[in-house]
Amino acid sequence: MPIQITQLVKRYGLWLCLLAAALPVYAGPLVVGHISFVKGSNAAQQPGGAPRILGKDTEIFQGDNIQTTERSFVIVEFTDGAKITVRPNSNFSIDHYDSQSANKTAQLVLHQGGVNTSTGDIAKAHPENFQIKTPTSTVKPESEKAEFTVRICDKDCEDKGKEAAANAVRTEQSVVARVVDIKGEVSAINRADKNAKERPLSLGKPVYNADSIHSEKDSYALLVFPDGEKVTLQANSELDIKQYNYQIKDKKDQVLLRLTTGGLRALTGSIGKNNHDAFALDTPVATIGIRGTGTDTSTDGVNLDHSTWQGLSFLHNEAGEFDVPEGSSSSTFGQNGIPQIYPTPPNAPQPSEPRPDTNKSDPRKVFEEKPPAKGDTVVKSTSGNTAVENNKGDKTTVNEGETGSANSNGEITSEQSDNTTADNPSGSGSSFDNADNSLEGCTI
Repeated sequence: MPIQITQLVKRYGLWLCLLAAALPVYAGPLVVGHISFVKGSNAAQQPGGAPRILGKDTEIFQGDNIQTTERSFVIVEFTDGAKITVRPNSNFSIDHYDSQSANKTAQLVLHQGGVNTSTGDIAKAHPENFQIKTPTSTVKPESEKAEFTVRICDKDCEDKGKEAAANAVRTEQSVVARVVDIKGEVSAINRADKNAKERPLSLGKPVYNADSIHSEKDSYALLVFPDGEKVTLQANSELDIKQYNYQIKDKKDQVLLRLTTGGLRALTGSIGKNNHDAFALDTPVATIGIRGTGTDTSTDGVNLDHSTWQGLSFLHNEAGEFDVPEGSSSSTFGQNGIPQIYPTPPNAPQPSEPRPDTNKSDPRKVFEEKPPAKGDTVVKSTSGNTAVENNKGDKTTVNEGETGSANSNGEITSEQSDNTTADNPSGSGSSFDNADNSLEGCTI
């Protein structure tokens, strides 16, 4: 006759307790978050486990692979307060998520599709410890609080990118210059946008109309413009892009810059060569015009030093207009001052920053439209700054309001974003304010 369980407990109870205490305890996978919003058919799966249908408040574990179907998505709220929307037709894994230990880290992988991300405490402590890997790059915030979108471009994204590039028309909001050489700390802020934040500039970064560019000590930036003009902003200087029109419908080509303080080395492009009156460099002391030329200019707001090393330039202030021919220099004091013009001494000290004509960047290649291709990683930063590092170790920062991409060849680009995209149709607020915002559209 079989022994009853109750009899076993009575007879061997103490030994059973001791045996149970000696056996190893196998804990389940670590809970790292839960589903705060769900739409459509979505599932999560542990390695070697069965798929779990995701509903509101479903727990999410370390090691989970989350897959969404067409017109379906989920929002995962993590234990450190981070939120990630896994968008339609996406494949996303949580390889590691530790928000409890002293060294908080998150290692996430986007295999397909896209995610919207709002960082939490992990990024607040160490932004670089929050990482999303893709086949072409690693994406991580550079701010303690950031919102950004990561997408792996698919065929539809590639086709739309090619169509947009083919139909691209220059406007006043287009990129007016790019950084082709830089040293130290140089930043830009757009004066036309009262909500704009300062953007650090780096190699390849765009500059726009109404941007004010500032360089720190021992720093400089060399900019190239679409018409071929090249400008080196020297250290401790501030330059305003007052107006740059080039090949804009119903507008005359025009360059209007203002050097508020510091130094500038300029080489004329086609705008100034074709129409001398279309170029002007304004300073607090005088306005400088050109007649197909290369110049060096510096000012402290009261004094103006100017020299011409190619072609002919002229100064215009309240005292009149004065030519500064090639090989000549001038010094001017105040807006009423008559410039002293003299041959540039052979041994005159030269600025340490590179003369712009030494840079051989081809404007056609610098401004060539390179839309994302299938498989590229596309990142849009809606709040804070985000770093994109390709598999070769090259890194660029996608500043707030910019969109950047990294392809399998290691090329990284960034552009100013249109704030009224499918991720954020209203053009303002968080992409998590309305969960339905994350459903529509496939482009960043």
